[in-house]
Amino acid sequence: MSKVQEWLESGEYLPSFMRDFHDQKDIFKYLDEVRERSVKKNGGSYMANLTFSDAQVYTIDIFLWVMARHGYTLQRSRKGLVFTDLDDTISRANKSRSDTSTAFLKKLLSKGDPA
Repeated sequence: MSKVQEWLESGEYLPSFMRDFHDQKDIFKYLDEVRERSVKKNGGSYMANLTFSDAQVYTIDIFLWVMARHGYTLQRSRKGLVFTDLDDTISRANKSRSDTSTAFLKKLLSKGDPA
C-alpha cells in the first residue's frame, strides 16, 4: 500500500474535528439547517431532496478524499481575522435541536395527561 493510500485511509487528511463520524454528523446537521433557512428566505427548492447524510457522504467520502488524493486538504484560514468559533456554533445548534425535541415530547406527553 502506498504512503498516500495509508494517509487517506487513516483519515488524517481531514481536520481533527472532522475525523469522527458523529462529529461530522453534527456539522452536516447544522449545514442542513443553514440550507433550510436559505430555502425559506429565498424561496424555491434549492437542494430540496438533499439530506444531511447525503451531503456528509459526498463531502467527506468523495470530495475531500479525491482532493486529498491529489494533494489538497481543508485547512483553517491563516487570515488575521476574528472568525466565529465552529465548536460554539455546533454546540448551540445541537442544543437548539435538543430543546425543540424536548418541547415536542413534552407537548405530546401533556396531551395524554387527563389532568
